[in-house]
Amino acid sequence: MNPNNWFTVFSFCAIATFLSVSYGWLVKKGKLPLNSVMAFNDAQIQFIRVWAKVAGLVGIILPLVMWIVFWNQPIVRVFFSCYLLAVVVQLASETGFSRILCKSVVVIIGTLYTGFRIWQLWSGLHLINYPQPWLGLLWLVLLFWVANLIMLTTMAIPSIFPKSESYSLGETKTD
Repeated sequence: MNPNNWFTVFSFCAIATFLSVSYGWLVKKGKLPLNSVMAFNDAQIQFIRVWAKVAGLVGIILPLVMWIVFWNQPIVRVFFSCYLLAVVVQLASETGFSRILCKSVVVIIGTLYTGFRIWQLWSGLHLINYPQPWLGLLWLVLLFWVANLIMLTTMAIPSIFPKSESYSLGETKTD
């Protein structure tokens, strides 16, 4: 299956939207025992603000520039078009669903789309022999999204789980 064709992108977006709406609705109705907002401390909030700016530069601006540069190569143009469509749908979903459903839905959306984006980029890397520095920049974009997935799994996903009163790692309970 090719992640860089229109059918795959539209199918993924439909499935991701269904999962995101389901998560948001279940959390909002109290049927899913997860936090409706992310429980970040001040340092994490500052980190997320910087990370979002880096994501805009590396994850949107660089691919947009490469889309323009490689416009005359149809296979690469389709790859970047599919990539950018997924980015637009992700941003629209995060903005809309976090207002309508719950704030923590952005974690689920971000995780789903980051995984898909890594697959898209890995596939896109193998389409043509990119000249330098474009190959290096494409690898930078891919590695950024891998780092984003690590950030999501180590910081964002744990922030939506409720704190347990009865058990905590590293603490011993004394009676």
